[in-house]
Amino acid sequence: MEYNQQLKDVLSEILNIDTSNFIHSTKLLGELSELDSMSIILVLIEIEKRFSLEIDIADLEAKHFETFGNLASFIKNPLTV
Repeated sequence: MEYNQQLKDVLSEILNIDTSNFIHSTKLLGELSELDSMSIILVLIEIEKRFSLEIDIADLEAKHFETFGNLASFIKNPLTV
């Protein structure tokens, strides 16, 4: 399964929303009321599990959650976004 679909699944499950129409430019942070500080932590935990990543909180910035594409890019290349 590709990264984008896996990420859509994570967001759908954690936030309990329909992500089937999410595209690269879909806004997340500030647009989805379901995406609050607690759900961000839950999303990060699930991303680490599904993608076999260890995300260093020091590398994390709000810009990574601005759009679906930013978050997908961060997962694919955690040190370059």
